[in-house]
This record gives sequence, C-alpha cells and structure tokens, in this order.
Amino acid sequence: MSGVTAVDVAAFGVELAVYAAAGWWAWTRPGRRAVRLSVAVSAVTGLAVLWGQFAAPTAGHPLHGAARAAFEICWFGAGAVAAFRAYTARSRQGRPA
Repeated sequence: MSGVTAVDVAAFGVELAVYAAAGWWAWTRPGRRAVRLSVAVSAVTGLAVLWGQFAAPTAGHPLHGAARAAFEICWFGAGAVAAFRAYTARSRQGRPA
C-alpha cells in the first residue's frame, strides 16, 4: 500500500487549481502577450516556491500549528482571489466566461 489517500489526491488537485487560477489571472491582464506570459510564469513559480518551502510534505522550513493554518488561508485565498479577478476581468472585456 502506497499510503496515498483520497484526501491527499483532493489536496493536490486543489493545489493545482491555485496554480491554474494564478496563471489564468496573469493571462487575463491587459498588455502584450510576452509580458502576460512572463507574469503568468512568475506568479505560478512564486506560489510553487512558497508552497515548496513552507507547506509541502518535504518542505525545507515546514510550518506547524497556527502558522501553517495562516499560511494555507493566505495561499489558498490568493488562488480564490486570482480566480475571481480573472473571471471578472474576462466578463468586463465582453468575452463569455
């Protein structure tokens, strides 16, 4: 048995959704394609580095207790805000969501 549970798989899926939301938000920003791509890559990379340093199972500086809870609230909240902002930006531009 590998020890991977349904909760682990769901948590990984939500983590990927945060990366997708950050990339989507950056891509919907106004500007040139190269700049939007650069911002999208930077946003996803920045979130991945933060997760890898503080929240991943093999984190270099793992957080525990209240600090971990605060980090996750901010990290997943950033993904929710990015998704909302990308959605509303797309709607304002007259494109179907």
